Amino acid sequence: MKKLLITAPYKIGYEEVTDEPLTTSSIRIRSIFNGISHGTEMNFFRGMAPHLKNHIDGGLFQKRTTDDNPFPVWHGYETVGEVIEIGTEVKDFKIGDVVWSGNCHADISVCDTTVTGRPFFLERAPEGVDISAGIFLALGGVAYDGLLTSNLRIGETGVVSGLGCIGLICVQLMANAGIKPIIAIDPLEMRRKKALEFGADYVIDPGKGNVAEQIRDLNSGKGVDAVIETSGNWKALHEAVRCCASNYGRVVALGFYQGDGRDLRLGEEFHHSTFNPMGASSILAINHRCEPAPGRAWDRIRVYHTLARMFGGGKIKTDGLITHKFKFEDAQEAFDLIDKHPEEILKVILTF
Repeated sequence: MKKLLITAPYKIGYEEVTDEPLTTSSIRIRSIFNGISHGTEMNFFRGMAPHLKNHIDGGLFQKRTTDDNPFPVWHGYETVGEVIEIGTEVKDFKIGDVVWSGNCHADISVCDTTVTGRPFFLERAPEGVDISAGIFLALGGVAYDGLLTSNLRIGETGVVSGLGCIGLICVQLMANAGIKPIIAIDPLEMRRKKALEFGADYVIDPGKGNVAEQIRDLNSGKGVDAVIETSGNWKALHEAVRCCASNYGRVVALGFYQGDGRDLRLGEEFHHSTFNPMGASSILAINHRCEPAPGRAWDRIRVYHTLARMFGGGKIKTDGLITHKFKFEDAQEAFDLIDKHPEEILKVILTF
């Protein structure tokens, strides 16, 4: 088994280790594609992830009390692979199946097939679908969780802020849910064009300014019912609040926000409103991709099952989202491209 590791900020390396033994309920897969996370994983690559200087205690980030080097980091969670071995009690998978899983970067991986086992999702690729769509199942789970959290209903108006892969999947989910109009925001023309292709009614370039005013012009002078903010930019989160309908609109924060949030001003539209003194909107966090529990309507298993069916049924398209492919051995070049030229890419994957 060959693992890809982030050995230090901006440095990729590899380690060969003994294959993990199979249990009665696990399967062994050989990787075909691995996707690189342009958000969470790149923050580890850049040495910016909060986990590098903190540990989590009781659900809270706490400063590390030692100077232990947090590297190397084994990361990644977007794998398309072929089943090459199965445990004696495995019933739902067979050798030769193509599966989509949340495994880290490696040429060989082991997946537990039970609900409580790792990785956090494991789906057989639906019949007739381009198997590379599985690269987007984890991101699709984030997008779908965002839609569920937004509580958007048929006939309501929605905005997607940030048109990376998660944002572009959000656009399609809104279209499937009967949201009208759908307004998509991104500074890159390539991404705005893709949003129109995927079902957006209007697109906005935030570089031209006055985003909230433009949205009201497109929406009969009104704020929208919900904004799903995926960019992780504090200024965009602030503008998302401004876009909402007064005392009703919801902002779902899906982005990977870093730093002190200096561009987010909660003393303006969030707390006060031109139209209503009770405030303009609420900021919501995603909450459905959690461990299964008896009686819970939505959990991570249902989220990923639903997304896999939508990919297989053609309701969510991934055409053109993979813009660059690199061999597994050339991962340093792939990570460098994402870091230095984000304007050129949508999704970068590794091939085996």
